[in-house]
Order: sequence, then C-alpha cells, then structure tokens
Amino acid sequence: MVEVAKNNLVNPNYQPQYLFVRCESRILKIRFDEILYIEGMSEYVRIVVKDRPKPIMPLLSMKRMMDALPPHLFMRIHRSYIVNLEAIDEVQRMHVIIGQESIPISDMYKDDFYKYIDAHLAGAI
Repeated sequence: MVEVAKNNLVNPNYQPQYLFVRCESRILKIRFDEILYIEGMSEYVRIVVKDRPKPIMPLLSMKRMMDALPPHLFMRIHRSYIVNLEAIDEVQRMHVIIGQESIPISDMYKDDFYKYIDAHLAGAI
C-alpha cells in the first residue's frame, strides 16, 4: 500500500516547463517560454531570456543544452545557436529575427529548419 502511494506522488507523464542551470554559485530555474535563444560560446552557453537585462551564462555545451530542451519548442539552426521556435518574429533568407537580433541559419541546419517552417506555413503569398 505504501509503495502505491509513493508511485502516485510522481506523475511519470508530467513534462516540466522549465530547466535548472548552475551559474556561478547559484542554481537558476528558467522557464522554456522565457528563453529567446541560446548562443554557444566556447565551453559556455549564453541563454538570452525575456525581460532579463543580462544573459545567463552557465558552463554547458550546446549538445548538453539541446538534450535538456524540448525538441518541439527549440531547434538548432547554427553550430552556435539554438532558437525558441515560438520566439521567432521573422525569417529572412538565411537569418532568423528574434526581437532586434538577427541570428544566422547555417547550411548544415537549414534543411531541417525550412522543413519546420514549410510545415507551419499558412499559405504562399
């Protein structure tokens, strides 16, 4: 009976809407919907978050970051960039515009990115 109660305390189907990152001497909780984009910088990543004056810079690889993010919300579009697909304001040739930032789309990732865009395209002009 106790084992059943323990198992019911945690819903195995629950998908958290956030992640925790260690930054300096703190552990920060970041909601997925607040992340605009992530830039790889050597052994660090620079996480640009909505309504936060400074980016968060944990010691993480881009691969480790991608593994922690839900693939239906985030996509790698360049060796150095992961974008929140819901934060994209505009797509111009080989760039994504998020707010005032222009983020390059590399040849290596463009096919997957444009397949995603085509699948969500309302209609041609």
